[in-house]
Amino acid sequence: MGVRKMVVLLAGGGSVLMNAMIDKLNKNGHRVYLLTGKKENRFSYRHVFEKYNFPYDSGSIKDILDSVKPDVTVFTGAYDTNFNWESPRQEAVDYTAGLMNILSAFSMLKKGRFFYLSSQEVYGDSHIDTIKEEEPQSPRGFRAMALAQGEEVCANYRRTQGTDTVVLRFDHLYWVPEKGETEDNPCFRMCLEALRTGKISANGRHSFSMIYLNDAVEQLYKLISAESLKKTCYHITSTEETDELKLAGMIQAEMDSGIEIVDNTVGMSSRLVLAGDRFSEEYSREIFCHCDEGVKQVV
Repeated sequence: MGVRKMVVLLAGGGSVLMNAMIDKLNKNGHRVYLLTGKKENRFSYRHVFEKYNFPYDSGSIKDILDSVKPDVTVFTGAYDTNFNWESPRQEAVDYTAGLMNILSAFSMLKKGRFFYLSSQEVYGDSHIDTIKEEEPQSPRGFRAMALAQGEEVCANYRRTQGTDTVVLRFDHLYWVPEKGETEDNPCFRMCLEALRTGKISANGRHSFSMIYLNDAVEQLYKLISAESLKKTCYHITSTEETDELKLAGMIQAEMDSGIEIVDNTVGMSSRLVLAGDRFSEEYSREIFCHCDEGVKQVV
């Protein structure tokens, strides 16, 4: 039996991740609708069935959801380029208000599943053990707090309205940036530093795992195309641990000679790795682009 054909509503600004999701859904025969989050949309997107240029706090959101009747709604959250977080306090207010307006409209449909994309940021800087989904959040800063609050909003709608909401936390997601695009991940930051200064500063005591875009989208698709899910939160991760010094070495090896690594290995050990057991128990996890291969793609 083939994968069920779904009506999918994606909410978010234009990005490499958004286009990868659209491509994956189109390729598998699903009908994709897009809520851009802006009245005057400046992004270019892959082809979708219909596009709605409305802000998330618009009174038209309910009408849009009533019209589309999505089987799956994906709020891109941590990766929504509508939010640049340059004024983090105000952005956090707008972010939460927009999410709540969409969830309010979605809950009245009484059908479909709502996915909220979060990230490792909700866990702050350092954890000794690999972090499981049920670990309490420990966000630092307005952006991380807004992401964590978004997770709580989803949980509240699930508890009080019976809304089928699922949180997906991505573990240091990275990809090949488009021209002029910025990313917030260790690989991008180190590449940028190398290009600007000819040096990469790295701390061998800072450990983490990263997942390349293509692998993340494969895991994401398995979850959003599933007829039923056992849990309400999953980690999207490679579970492959590395550290800043190792990553800097990979980048140095791929760049032209002359890049110097500045070893800043000092202070307490810092580790942030999300556990992927929950996903693996329900689905097969295949990582096609391991860290060294991902670095080659980016560099």
